[in-house]
Amino acid sequence: MKLAILSRNRQLHSIQRLLTEAQAMRVQCEVFDPLDCQIVVTRGSLEVFVHDRPLPKLDVIIPRIGTSITDYGLAVVRQFEQMGVKLVNGSHGIAASRDKLRCIQVLASKGLDVPTTVLMRGSRSARLALRHVQGTPAVMKLIRGTQGVGVMLVESSTSCESVLDTMWGLGEDVILQQYVSESAGRDIRAFVIGDRVVASMRRQAREGEFRSNIHRGGEGIPVELKDTYKRLAVQAARACGLTVAGVDMLESLTGPKVLEVNSSPGFEGIEAATGINVAKMMIQHAVGVSRGLKNTLPKTTPRLKPARV
Repeated sequence: MKLAILSRNRQLHSIQRLLTEAQAMRVQCEVFDPLDCQIVVTRGSLEVFVHDRPLPKLDVIIPRIGTSITDYGLAVVRQFEQMGVKLVNGSHGIAASRDKLRCIQVLASKGLDVPTTVLMRGSRSARLALRHVQGTPAVMKLIRGTQGVGVMLVESSTSCESVLDTMWGLGEDVILQQYVSESAGRDIRAFVIGDRVVASMRRQAREGEFRSNIHRGGEGIPVELKDTYKRLAVQAARACGLTVAGVDMLESLTGPKVLEVNSSPGFEGIEAATGINVAKMMIQHAVGVSRGLKNTLPKTTPRLKPARV
């Protein structure tokens, strides 16, 4: 079978891990930069060219679309969908997860618990919005962004209005979100593949930082999730139309709340924290998707082999 990965950088840790596991499973795998993909549409024909050559027939694709090329990457993914190529994550799921407000809207419409979230414009709206999110401190986010970029903690109504005016002046739309104090500086990352949470960790922010992202110096600690957290993570991924997702949840006094759903989650941190071979399960899942299997993963969870010293 022929598997393709859509990614701008084949040297990324996640891409190298996928290539290693594909080779170990004897799965033919290639990496294509979405920006090298040329879409050609004519009457009755849809094709994708790379470096002036038509791509060979592919059985399944793992899209790893970066935020900086979301629109072009989605166009490429849609082209493959229209061509009948199977994808681990489709364009609708990627689009829904990439826009933070849209993601929250989708989750809330399915009855899943999320932090109260407000989109607004104008200083008067800002004061009203703070009431909806139970005042300050509150979390402010750019609509698009990953790895904690564009996420701010505002601790007074004055600073909130000041930051909002700056963002609006730059042409940026932002959302204001309820701050869950009991989960300050930490969250849960659940890695969902198919209908299972295959790995999970608690991410703890470094001292002086409220964002818990591993890329911002946060620490990953393995954690065995309660069934309520597992169910919510799987439901969140399914609501967004994703079969592979990183689901971030807050531990609130009223139970778990879904913070975000990531369609291209990194797994260096969660593999290191848990010792679980996430990359292998992603390849197993992709193979299962290509074959139209309902249950794409084996019952046993593969572990990483200890590094030689």
